[in-house]
Amino acid sequence: MTSLLGVLAALLLPVGTAQAAPVAEDCVAVTEGRYAGTFTAPGQTHCLELPSPQGARIAALTSRGGAGPTVQVEVADRNGTAQCTAGDLVRGECALTGTAPFRALVRADDTEATGPYGVHFVRTDVLQKDCQTLPAGTFADDSGTVRLETGNGVFSHCLTIPADAHSTSELLRVRYSLPDDADLFPDYAITMIDTDGNGPSCYTHPTPGQQLRTDGLTSCSFTEGKAYTVLLEGQDVPRGHTLDRRDVTATARGCVISAATTVGAPATTGTSGQSGTLRCHRITTAAATDRLHVDVRDAHDSTNMLIMNNAGGIACHPRTWACTPTGSTGYQVVTQAPESWSLPASYRLDAWRIATAAGPAADCPRVGSVAYGYGPLTGTLSEERTGVCAVLPSVSGDRFRADIAATDGGMHTPRPLLYSKAGTDLCMGRSPSYDCQGSDQSLYVLALPDRTERTAYRAELVCTSAPCGSEEVTVGTVTPTTVQSGTVATLTVQGTALGMSTTVNLTGGPATLTAKTVSVSDDARTLKATVDLRTAPAGNWNISVSALNHQYAAGTLTVTPPAVSGLGTYRPVTPTRLMDTRSGLGVPKAKVGQGGTVTLQVAGAAGIPASGVTAVVLNVTATDPTTGSYVSVFPDGTARTSASNLNFTAGQTIPNLVIVPVVNGKVAFYNNAGSVDLIADVAGYYTTDGSGSSYKPVTPARLMDTRAGQGVPKAKVGQGGTVTLQVAGAAGIPASGVTAVVLNVTATDPTTDSYVSVFPDGTARTSASNLNFTTGQTIPNLVIVPVVNGRVSFYNNAGAVDLIADVAGYYTK
Repeated sequence: MTSLLGVLAALLLPVGTAQAAPVAEDCVAVTEGRYAGTFTAPGQTHCLELPSPQGARIAALTSRGGAGPTVQVEVADRNGTAQCTAGDLVRGECALTGTAPFRALVRADDTEATGPYGVHFVRTDVLQKDCQTLPAGTFADDSGTVRLETGNGVFSHCLTIPADAHSTSELLRVRYSLPDDADLFPDYAITMIDTDGNGPSCYTHPTPGQQLRTDGLTSCSFTEGKAYTVLLEGQDVPRGHTLDRRDVTATARGCVISAATTVGAPATTGTSGQSGTLRCHRITTAAATDRLHVDVRDAHDSTNMLIMNNAGGIACHPRTWACTPTGSTGYQVVTQAPESWSLPASYRLDAWRIATAAGPAADCPRVGSVAYGYGPLTGTLSEERTGVCAVLPSVSGDRFRADIAATDGGMHTPRPLLYSKAGTDLCMGRSPSYDCQGSDQSLYVLALPDRTERTAYRAELVCTSAPCGSEEVTVGTVTPTTVQSGTVATLTVQGTALGMSTTVNLTGGPATLTAKTVSVSDDARTLKATVDLRTAPAGNWNISVSALNHQYAAGTLTVTPPAVSGLGTYRPVTPTRLMDTRSGLGVPKAKVGQGGTVTLQVAGAAGIPASGVTAVVLNVTATDPTTGSYVSVFPDGTARTSASNLNFTAGQTIPNLVIVPVVNGKVAFYNNAGSVDLIADVAGYYTTDGSGSSYKPVTPARLMDTRAGQGVPKAKVGQGGTVTLQVAGAAGIPASGVTAVVLNVTATDPTTDSYVSVFPDGTARTSASNLNFTTGQTIPNLVIVPVVNGRVSFYNNAGAVDLIADVAGYYTK
């Protein structure tokens, strides 16, 4: 059977008028080609005797409008036996199986109509030399096009496609033009048929919003080794028709070839050309089981894409949004801005590998839980980073609200996609809120949208049917089981499907205490919450966990009396940098703003135990402040007082030694005004476990002065230079058993901006600093430094500087 290729297709070749000669009283003998006749009276039926032999197959094409009456044609054999219908004749399927000669019976649709008419006879079981060949074109140029006209008695044409001149799958393009003053709506059909009487399987791709397609695409599958006749039945009015065909299998010519990329990789760029211009991109992938995300983007959201697989089968019909083909190792992506659509100068083509046979793409991180949703995510999408992805442990029946916002004030936000394993996007709606359905292991994608090349975003998936995923809420252990009164304690809850809305309550005292949830692990199995026990009485408190309107008993918390006052004994450590807001060490990378506080975890870092620490010794440096201000260092979880540790002016860099109590394993840093970068280097810590050293004061005495050669050679300490000072056995310090020494160190007369580090003799110097100074400045700072081999060392980073060290005391076992 033949297939209708659709409206707006025409490739026509003028054919000479058939010669007629009377052969009988009622019939006129005709030849194959175009016959012109005239109805001289209403109701006439003309008999035309055909030259076609028994076994032939023919088409009879007539005008579908325009000049003259429209007619119907039927064919019968010499005995009057009907051979085929008018539809068979239009499609070229009229098989002459009866007894020759065969006769075509022609009558007007309107029985009252008179005037000239035409019938175009084409034999389709063999290729006709009078039918022009329709050549094959490429995507690299417009070669292979045929331009034809109708009107002035011409209403039909035929073309041929030789058996060895086509692939098994091709894309036919039909462009149609008509005068501005045309008042007859176009009506025509294009049919193809092979020499065995079979038509290719074709699909005409509609163009959204266009009743009259002036630029149409049709995909057809051809049989290898078969020749085809192309038939146009049109109108006897001035019309223009241009037809071309292109291979869309893996052997397609003129396609830009590139491999599928990881999610978010830069896109391939293409130029649009004139309106309607076809471009082709061949995308390859490693395995036929791979699933791709293919999308075309431009400034107007006008570029359509049609995707064919290696065999030329339709993987995605024309669309302007993402498609997820699978089943082939290569795809031909045909792009076009249809006629009358906004024409972009260029477009971007994303081709991401989002899944393999093993599951979602390995470059997409696996999310631990979606019990309450996922996110929020913040970031920026651009042509350098076109998308982000994550694999969600969702299940069928989950429902999410996807909230998307532009954080840069822009109008365009990323498009959220929630792909099932079958590659179906289960998100619906529009910015700023989408409704998304979960499936078994969904793939969440945020993609750069059309109309913009950059967007900063905040995106969050909120589970609207919590808990989402396969896990239900359970509560296991809560630790610790014993904490000290007078502190702010951190409780750790183990369970499943725990969320930030989960609360931990303590009952059994004068009033219920509610812990504040501060974090939940990615897999929603570990929750941390802080509870204020500074005024809580000692005793046993009942723990309950509240989640999703359910209460779960979780044991007992024993609150012990407050610790005995006093810091305990001192343990020095190798000076080490714990915090630097300039690089994000220990705390987020950002200056501390006006009224801002950052909290530093010290317990468990740089040789400091994870528990049992009562205080920590830090050299704190303020640098690059925007205005005059002060910094206070205080125990985490306690009320800050008016005490300050560092005072500075705009642009100044200044250090100071701080001894601060440790609560919850942390200390906090507060900045009063402007913004400032803060650095903290640890020198040691205090503990009550008896393992440390005790402080012994001495009468302050000068141990070192490079100006006079006291304690060290007489000379400034040069760039990258180090001097070593013997402290054990000097100025009342014992010759042995000394673990650390307390020095007031002064830098004077420096030749350039620099810093000085004081560190134990015989050890590797770290990045910690004790003094920061500018050219010509004299500045002191207190230093507590471990003593190794009875000595300490002084390092100068740049220029040259004189150094002075005065002892205040020492630590000993």
